[in-house]
Amino acid sequence: MPIIAVVGSRQSGKTTTAETIIQGLTKKGYRVAAAKHIPEIDFTIDTKGKDTWRHAKAGARAILSVAPNELTLIKKVDTTKYDLNDIVKNLEEEKVDVLVLEGFRKLVAKELPVPKVVTVKTAEEVYEALKYFKPILAFAAPTDLNIKKLKSPKIDALKEAKKLIEIVDQRVGPIIKKRRAYREALKIQVGEKTLPLNAFVQKFVRSVVLSIVSTFKEATIKGSENVFIKISTLDDE
Repeated sequence: MPIIAVVGSRQSGKTTTAETIIQGLTKKGYRVAAAKHIPEIDFTIDTKGKDTWRHAKAGARAILSVAPNELTLIKKVDTTKYDLNDIVKNLEEEKVDVLVLEGFRKLVAKELPVPKVVTVKTAEEVYEALKYFKPILAFAAPTDLNIKKLKSPKIDALKEAKKLIEIVDQRVGPIIKKRRAYREALKIQVGEKTLPLNAFVQKFVRSVVLSIVSTFKEATIKGSENVFIKISTLDDE
């Protein structure tokens, strides 16, 4: 899944920039997911005293809130050692095209597959970002911030939203179109990691697995089914 990270200092416009990108990509017909990093240790999206909060306090590790127009899953897990794979794993069943991250600066700083849109307020922040982040797709900055000789374009996310979206789309669009054209037919997951498989391997393993499964009395195989294999530890609950 292609990922775009919006990173920067406090009050530099990260949320506004992420919102602009999400809105622009959505208008282009992409299915967008978003993830926001919240550094406060005691933060909870739940509300103290509400039923879901009481369920968690009673010991529930996962709490599902089902409303007419919203489904919320709250997991009580330690995310301090999460990497990008752990974040993306939570979106595997959502059929989204692209993930927009807001924050997560330490997690994505040197992740070369993840292009960054860096929000800045001053020239000093620009020069600091050039040392810390790779690769930088664009700088989101006020129009009046004058920085010369930048390899990455400087864009005002509010006044030049269309330009920013086009730059992002040039990076993620071809990947999204390729992923949509190729329908994943088989997935192998070992523990918590999903293995990357090319088309030939998927086709070969799929035919072998379907041949085996077709021998089970309970299975009716038509050949068009998706196949998912998960290998877990013996003590997995």
